[in-house]
Amino acid sequence: MPGVSRDYLASRVTTEHLKMLHKRSVFPWLKDAIIDWVVIAVAIAAAGIWNNPLGYVAAVIVVGNRQHALACLGHDGTHFLLSTKRKLNDTLSGFLAWYPLGITNSGYRSLHNRHHIYLNTEDDPEIHHKRSRAPQWDIPITPQRIIMYVLLDLVGYSIPDYYIIVTYSKATRKTEYVLLAAYHLSFIAVFLAAGLWWVPLIWYVSLVTSFMMFFRLRLWLEHQGTDLVHRLELNGWQSALFYPHLAWHHWEHHQWPAVPYHRLPELRKMVEDVPVITLQQLWEHFNSLPNISSGTPLSNGIPADSA
Repeated sequence: MPGVSRDYLASRVTTEHLKMLHKRSVFPWLKDAIIDWVVIAVAIAAAGIWNNPLGYVAAVIVVGNRQHALACLGHDGTHFLLSTKRKLNDTLSGFLAWYPLGITNSGYRSLHNRHHIYLNTEDDPEIHHKRSRAPQWDIPITPQRIIMYVLLDLVGYSIPDYYIIVTYSKATRKTEYVLLAAYHLSFIAVFLAAGLWWVPLIWYVSLVTSFMMFFRLRLWLEHQGTDLVHRLELNGWQSALFYPHLAWHHWEHHQWPAVPYHRLPELRKMVEDVPVITLQQLWEHFNSLPNISSGTPLSNGIPADSA
């Protein structure tokens, strides 16, 4: 996706528009978070009631999918988009999204802010992550390689990636680690005391398998093979699997990071003449690129040091 000038964007999305779009509202976020948690609870409960290996495998897939959805919601909390009251913003996004995933608000905020500031440069933490896990992110990519990594993720191949995310997301206060530890120890203790040991087992197995699988698939759709951000159009099932909670409006998010996720479609309508591509077109784009090693910053679609 080629760069678009700020003057051009300002002519399409005015200051008056942004004043309206910047308004915070807890309800849409809270509604989606509750739905995600209900789906998680139903999946785990159904697996326990059925008590069949296939049921537990299905629960791990569903729970990991919704853990990924919670991470997308937590992302809005990272940008203070839930409420103008910082404590309310961080309490909701912390307890309902980030803490369950083993991450703190301030830690991910610090990591993610660097990604926005240094996008596709040597200082972008995403570039470092991908380079450290070469050749996972090499271009071109084949269907066989994607299937291989998906299957590997489901047996724990991305545990090192999860470790990288957690260690890169360093909390700004040590007290947050105490709260994070208390959160998980309480969760484990409650279900062990109730004799429901398989509940935390499903949760943590999902976190280091299917959650990371969905996380990997989403990363392929954001900045891979472009200088900036792909501007995608996904249908309902594609969004649910790869890019929940309108997170596939990632191009709009990078242009206007202070706009809550549920208002990003309004921005898209205001900038209709910037190309939007489908997953099929993105795949064709990947196949049109030269060989690019994992974690290589790009310039005009080729490695920056070759531009």
